[in-house]
Amino acid sequence: MNFIAGYCRQVFGGLFTPFVLCWRHISLMRMLLRREVADRTSGTLLGLLWPLVQPTLQVAGFWFLFDIVYGMRLNRGPSFLAHLLIGMLPWLCLTEVLVRSASMFREFSAVYRRTPFPIEILPIVLMCIPGMIYTVVFTLTMGALFGVFAAFKAVVVVPLVLVWLMPLILIASVLGLFLRDFAQALPFIMMLLLYCTPILYFPDMMPPPVRQWLWINPFSDLVAVIGQWVQGVPIAWHALARLVGLWLLLLGPAWLLFRRSLPHVREVL
Repeated sequence: MNFIAGYCRQVFGGLFTPFVLCWRHISLMRMLLRREVADRTSGTLLGLLWPLVQPTLQVAGFWFLFDIVYGMRLNRGPSFLAHLLIGMLPWLCLTEVLVRSASMFREFSAVYRRTPFPIEILPIVLMCIPGMIYTVVFTLTMGALFGVFAAFKAVVVVPLVLVWLMPLILIASVLGLFLRDFAQALPFIMMLLLYCTPILYFPDMMPPPVRQWLWINPFSDLVAVIGQWVQGVPIAWHALARLVGLWLLLLGPAWLLFRRSLPHVREVL
């Protein structure tokens, strides 16, 4: 019973503590987010439009490549572009956040090395700007593809994906701190995971012996649940249960690892 109680405390801590600290230090959050926006847009002609222009151009590029050049509309039916964008836009967001989390402590070291600072808010800082950008782009894209009702449902997708990603963000930040090679290898790992996830192809395009092992990849479940939710198709509850179960399994140990690493952050850097 003590183990279960302690595990539940870690899960609740990993879920709520960063958000509670963000609320307590709301002025600090505003300053950090302004810094984020300035780093992305300062010195550019389009300014604040750039964060939205970049994913919009990606959507246009996917449409041109797969719908016009490759003619996937004729070869695989009219839903291929929708299938691609449903999976690719959340994937681009989570990849950006996860890859950046591997160098999170070094990136923000100038902020917290010499002054008291709630380091626990840094994962939320990483998620905020990409989350807002891709929420807007994903919502508008789903509205254009499936209508207004799908757009309303799409609003919650990217925030929920980032909450689900929280354990991996915590683990990646610790590994990136103590193993510098991990930060270098993570983009390559994410590229391999993309190829193993049915985003650039339909699941039924895989050979049957391989297709039956898709459930091992949690991102396959993630893409499937997102597509079912946005398109109004009945959700595969076994896939959703695996996602929630994996999240509950990882969040407690990830938060404990993260908290126990904090006293050593300044020493390593």
